[in-house]
Amino acid sequence: MAAKNTGTTEAENDQLSITVSLSKKRVAGLQRAFPESADVKVLATTIATLMTNEFIDLLAGEKRYISLSHQYIEWIQQLYEAVLPDEEYTYRRLYDRFNFPPGAAAYIARVLRQRQNTVLHARAITGLKQKFEKEIEDYEKIPPKDQTPTRKLRTLKLTAREYDLLIMVDDQLVARNVDIGYPQVTSRPSREFVVLTYNVDHMKIALPEIGKL
Repeated sequence: MAAKNTGTTEAENDQLSITVSLSKKRVAGLQRAFPESADVKVLATTIATLMTNEFIDLLAGEKRYISLSHQYIEWIQQLYEAVLPDEEYTYRRLYDRFNFPPGAAAYIARVLRQRQNTVLHARAITGLKQKFEKEIEDYEKIPPKDQTPTRKLRTLKLTAREYDLLIMVDDQLVARNVDIGYPQVTSRPSREFVVLTYNVDHMKIALPEIGKL
């Protein structure tokens, strides 16, 4: 029995719609590779579009890879951008989910992380600033008589990169003898996120420093 979905390939001046049929085995393979995906048809359509475009570009002479490693790196980068735009490249995903050999998984993840670092750093700065601004705004909406020390402690869920930036800012401020405390980590729901409490007064001190990173 085949699972069907519709993919789209780009033509020069228009679009051509095609239907892609996948066996149960291949659908199961997609679900193992992307267990967080809620809609396997959308996932399959996205990947089918990527791969169809790649193969047509190969036949048309528009794209050539200098090695198999180069091809894998470019394909994985396209896959992440289309399906996992907010996830960092990790050895564990490539090895456990995508079934690359250990050496290839480590090499591909390392190369792509180096490409990704600048973009993710900028995204983390923006994300941390926005979260601080929202918490400060929410706190200042509280009537003054209710602005107790307990309510100054705000709970935030940060990405691992945002958390690293916050610690970097606090370290710099402490080195300048600024009276500021460190965040208190309450949980780590996964490798990608940190849940913590942080004083809103300290957010106000740290916020101008984040943009300087």
